[in-house]
Amino acid sequence: MEIEVKYQAGPEQAERLWQSPLIAPWLGESRRIPMEAVYYDTPQGDCAQAGFALRLRREGERRVCAVKGGDLAGEDGVARRVEIEAPADSLAQGVQALLRDPRLPGQWAAALDGPLNQTVRMTFLRRAADYRRQGLWVELCYDQGEMKAGGRRASIGECELELKQGSEQAFLELAAALEAQLGWSPWKQSKYARAKELMR
Repeated sequence: MEIEVKYQAGPEQAERLWQSPLIAPWLGESRRIPMEAVYYDTPQGDCAQAGFALRLRREGERRVCAVKGGDLAGEDGVARRVEIEAPADSLAQGVQALLRDPRLPGQWAAALDGPLNQTVRMTFLRRAADYRRQGLWVELCYDQGEMKAGGRRASIGECELELKQGSEQAFLELAAALEAQLGWSPWKQSKYARAKELMR
C-alpha cells in the first residue's frame, strides 16, 4: 500500500518545506533525479475502467514498470493506493513481470491482456530526501516539469510526503504539523488524474 500526501508548490514553497524546523534536523542529503514517466492503456481504456494506471518510468538510470490504483483517499487528503512495481527495460518486460506477481488483482491482469497504447508522457526533475526520526521514515519529494496528454500540456509543480516505514498515525501527525506551520492544504489530485483531465 502506497500512502502519500501531495501539495501544489513551486521552488520557493519547496525550499520552505526543506528548511522547516519540523523537518530539517532529521533530513538526509538531497538527491536530484531526472524522471520520465509514460502511461499506457488499451484502445478501449480497460486499465482506466478497472481503476488502475499502468506506468513505465525512468528514474535516473533505473527503469520501473508499475500499476497503481484502488485509490482510498480520505478526508485528510492522504492518498492510499495499491502499488505493484517490477524492474523492466521495456513495457513488454514489465507487463510480463507484473502478470507473474501474485499480488496483481485478477481484474487488473485481464486489462493488461491486450494491445497497449501510450496515453500520457511526463518529464520532470525530482528533488528527494529522507526524513528519519524515532522509527518513522518519510520520503520528501519536489517534482517540477511538464506532462503531455491528449495533445495538450500542463506544468508539474508539487511537493510530496510518502510514508516508507513506521506508524501511519505518526506520519499523519507530521503532515498535519507541517500543514499548520506552512499554511498548506493537501492537493487531492494525482499527476495521472490531472493528465486524464487533459485527455478529456
